[in-house]
Amino acid sequence: MIVTRAAEADFRARMLQECLIAALPATWERRAAEWEAARPRRGDFHGQATRDELVDRDVRCRQLAESCRRHASLLRSTEPGLPGPEVLAVLLEAA
Repeated sequence: MIVTRAAEADFRARMLQECLIAALPATWERRAAEWEAARPRRGDFHGQATRDELVDRDVRCRQLAESCRRHASLLRSTEPGLPGPEVLAVLLEAA
């Protein structure tokens, strides 16, 4: 498989975008909200899941949501800075 320079640059730019998005507190808050929404609720169709399985799923979803919120809080508490020269080089190349 032959990879062109343009395809390589596009790939690097996309990976950089993914990294930058993952560094945003809002991304982790949104993930926390998604885990909260995934919790089993009364009236939902649960198939053949037992009560214990539903309780386990609820606990797991709550723990994951809390973990995402802590991650967002940690990102908010760090000093924002300018990207390093490597990141700037990739951004300029992709533009």
